[in-house]
Amino acid sequence: MPRILFYAGTAFFLFLALSAATDAVQQLQGSDIAFVAVQGAHVSSSATAGWAIVVALLAGVACAALLVRMAALLAARNLFGAFLALFSVGAAVTSLIWLLFLQTRMLTLARHGAGFGAAGELHFAAVLMLGYFVSISFLALRPYFRIQASRVLSALVFFPLPLFLLIVMQELFVSTSSSMLPARSPASLVFFAVLAMLFLAIAVHCIRHRHMFLELTNLRELLDARIDPASRPAGGRPVRIVFDS
Repeated sequence: MPRILFYAGTAFFLFLALSAATDAVQQLQGSDIAFVAVQGAHVSSSATAGWAIVVALLAGVACAALLVRMAALLAARNLFGAFLALFSVGAAVTSLIWLLFLQTRMLTLARHGAGFGAAGELHFAAVLMLGYFVSISFLALRPYFRIQASRVLSALVFFPLPLFLLIVMQELFVSTSSSMLPARSPASLVFFAVLAMLFLAIAVHCIRHRHMFLELTNLRELLDARIDPASRPAGGRPVRIVFDS
């Protein structure tokens, strides 16, 4: 993958780790959940809100490119997991783009003093879609992290999906939020804290294993690597070397 895309994605993973940690600290202090230009039931109408939407879009695309690269490296060992990761990452990017378009529209309405109407409910649904597909993306890439990364990182990817489901169950049965984001809860606090650790661990992994992202490698090369040229008999069939699972 291009060097500028790799380093941009790694930097944005660090940025997302800092943002998620900041949101977790704010929830610990009693503030509502914030996401880009929306905090609780309010939409920021300042000039920085528009730039925040642009930065969020760039961060999502750059980080998704690194996750797609991980899925390509996973394809040689676990084709189902690779396809699931590609689907979930693509769905997460689509959800993010739809969410940011909604925030752009809501930002315009806020500057003109108009109400949000149905846009607020659509925003709430888009946030849930984004959280679900991001959680599925990390879970689908667990075989890659189990092989290439540390045990801590391969264990962390288990937590986002159960925590997200707890947030959804709270919205259904405990306290339904009247704002455009889920209500603050212990589950949401732990969810953002886990995301902060996960984003930081992925950024460190990308820096330590940058050769896997920067070198030109495709699925055919990964599959051909299973054949040991030195073990090919004269005029015979090649001897295949199977990866350890």
